[in-house]
Amino acid sequence: MLAVKALSLDGAWAWPYRVTAGTEAAFGSGPQPDTGRCVQWRPQYMYIQPLFSMPEVHEMHQVMRDYSLATLVAHSEGEMEVNLLPLLLVNTGSLGRLAGHASLAHHLAVGHSGIKAVTAIFQSPNAYISPRWYVNGQRSGRNVPSWNYVAMLAQGVLRFIEDPLWMREHLDALTRAQEAHRAEPWSPSHANPEFLETVAARLIGFEMDIDNLCGKRFLSQQRTEADRHSLIRYLALDNGPGASAVAKLIRP
Repeated sequence: MLAVKALSLDGAWAWPYRVTAGTEAAFGSGPQPDTGRCVQWRPQYMYIQPLFSMPEVHEMHQVMRDYSLATLVAHSEGEMEVNLLPLLLVNTGSLGRLAGHASLAHHLAVGHSGIKAVTAIFQSPNAYISPRWYVNGQRSGRNVPSWNYVAMLAQGVLRFIEDPLWMREHLDALTRAQEAHRAEPWSPSHANPEFLETVAARLIGFEMDIDNLCGKRFLSQQRTEADRHSLIRYLALDNGPGASAVAKLIRP
């Protein structure tokens, strides 16, 4: 069903070895067995070792809420189209439902009759990990660079919705999800009603019941506790665009 049979989100230097506590080596006794499994997912679509898997649906849902601008990959008749679209997670069914919208002129809307399957990719901020930040492995020199990140894949089939009431409720819910934490949240009710109606009329909605769900948390779990504490400290001080955000994701 998917043209791409394997998708790996590992950093180029992300070595699949675990460092045991108290060692100076950057590598453990050998690679982790490739037995990772995803929720209702064919594992060949995303490479995940057990140490980095996210088995809990509620944790994956939180990633989708926190980083709701998704990369949406639509597959149709041997072709593929990739777009960035904000998606709203709706708590319906065992794995949830995604709702979104696009312009009526958007390729996704114009060619929607041929779409066979859709993959939505959600990603946290990511950060480069310098070998100098590790506590272990400095004397032996057995450290290499890596990247830390969290990523989610959700798959299903889109159904398009041309309903003004649905669109208004969707735009309200999407805005509310992004504005709720603000001291003075903006609401579509603050917009000119005629202007809002004109804008909504140029959109088409869609929903996707999630059939397959997969999550990966690549946050230096293979390193020692001392290494992770060190990474948190260095990332918090780093000027990289995603460094401070990733520091908050790492679990010591």
